Amino acid sequence: MNEPIVPSQSLRKWLIGGLATLLLALFITGFLPRFWQSERLEKDAKETRLPSVRVATATLHDKPTQLTLPSSTQAHHITPIWARTNGYLVKLNVDIGDVVKEGQVLAVLDTPEVDQQYMQALADLANVKARREIAKISAERWQELYKKNSEALSKQEVDERVATFTAAEAQVLASEANLNRLKQLQDFKYVQAPFTGVITQRNIDLGSLVTAGSSGSPQQLFQIADVDWIRNFVYVPQNYFRSIKEGVEAQVHIREFPERTFKGIVTRFAKALDPVSRTLLTEVDIDNKDQIIYPGLYTEVTFFVTPDAPYFLLPSASIIIRSGAPRLAVIDENNVAHLNVVTLGRDYGKEIEILTGIKVGDRVVVNPTEKIVDGAKVEIGDPYPLKETKPS
Repeated sequence: MNEPIVPSQSLRKWLIGGLATLLLALFITGFLPRFWQSERLEKDAKETRLPSVRVATATLHDKPTQLTLPSSTQAHHITPIWARTNGYLVKLNVDIGDVVKEGQVLAVLDTPEVDQQYMQALADLANVKARREIAKISAERWQELYKKNSEALSKQEVDERVATFTAAEAQVLASEANLNRLKQLQDFKYVQAPFTGVITQRNIDLGSLVTAGSSGSPQQLFQIADVDWIRNFVYVPQNYFRSIKEGVEAQVHIREFPERTFKGIVTRFAKALDPVSRTLLTEVDIDNKDQIIYPGLYTEVTFFVTPDAPYFLLPSASIIIRSGAPRLAVIDENNVAHLNVVTLGRDYGKEIEILTGIKVGDRVVVNPTEKIVDGAKVEIGDPYPLKETKPS
């Protein structure tokens, strides 16, 4: 009987070594790819982590908005004063800074030419009055004779005498009108203040030749300003024009009076916007009975604008401008973003009004990135603090 073939010791070692190598190869080819895939998936999961966002809670605002605009003070009335007659300045009663009353004589002119014309007009009036008396007597006599004997005189002759008297009366009226005109010119030698105010300019000296008129070569004598009320002309931007009405109060600040705030009132506005600057010219008046405010000062006028309806005030960085209408990213209770179309109001720079598109309590993403799309799930970070006060 044949004996079984028993492998040698060296062959057995080779078989065991080959089997171990095969198992090692199978382990390497099976485990390492799975390990590498797991590492890659974990890395991708880290890279695709939910975006973290900061949110601001939408709350309604209905308090007045402060709108501060630059301006400068102007006198309520400011008028240049010209001479109404020719002459030489012989008396000067006021100078710059003097407070004058209405009708007060500011200066006196010597008007020799007008005086001579007035004297001549007096003589002419006396002459035409004498002619009128003669014509009157002649007309009355001829009318009386015609009544007694109509055949002795013709009606034509009587009518001529009556017409001569009528013409003489007209000449008297013309002479009287000319005399009154010259009398008024003569009275203009006294330069008077048209209203109560302050002399802000004096452009003449004693002995100056003054020419009547306000255009051409005539020289302006004085400038007078009524400063009991001070005007401030302000250019209000278009997005505030609906809030400007007569009687609206404002605060006027002057840097030279840091301890005081002056109360101003809108007295009138242009009711038309400038087509270039899109602003509304508005006048704000200040009571200046104590006359401490001078014309020409730089001021800042602050309006307290009450909104027509409550609105939301959010950071301007929340607005998403991609394509189409502006939107806001609103986060729901499941931390899912929804891009809502909104209507914008006034822009204050860092903050902006939202009129429609969101509701009270909505969580709005501040500084949204491109990853914030409609339906994207997000992770909520620290809340964004909104200011308590409204922007000015």
